[in-house]
Amino acid sequence: MRRTTQAVLVVTLLCQAVAGWGFPWDKDMVDQPSAKPQESQAPAGPHSIPVVGGETLPNPTTEAGLFAAKDEAVTLQNPVAATAESVALGEYLFQLNCLVCHGVEGRGDGPVGVLLETSPVDMHDAYTQDQADGQLFFTITRGRVTMPYYRDALSQEERWHVINYIREEFGSE
Repeated sequence: MRRTTQAVLVVTLLCQAVAGWGFPWDKDMVDQPSAKPQESQAPAGPHSIPVVGGETLPNPTTEAGLFAAKDEAVTLQNPVAATAESVALGEYLFQLNCLVCHGVEGRGDGPVGVLLETSPVDMHDAYTQDQADGQLFFTITRGRVTMPYYRDALSQEERWHVINYIREEFGSE
């Protein structure tokens, strides 16, 4: 019995010694290669949000500046035709990004929207539907009150698709 215990001990020690020399995952943290942020630029992954080349317009810093910029956005024309494909893509993007606050029917009663101190706008209201496409684009891009901005989450074209969906789905009342 004692000899068996010694043999098991010797075999165990030999396995550990061989494993330390032969297996790459047996390394201390000190020996592992590390990439520090200052050393190199990591490649952007698929579906990552660009940090350059996007919109660089300065965001208005005052309430008056915000209203003035939104008034100026009236001149923006929707470059995306409201085709069936555009509306379908807009619906998909609305469901991914807007539904949690604005709700399935666009009434501002989504599962997150009901928790907010300031309720999200009702997409059916004249306040929303009377705005020009450029003003809706401005709000989606810059955000408003409790609404976050979506300029990094949705491309410019995707925002126009969402506007086409809002017009088609909620503007007929």
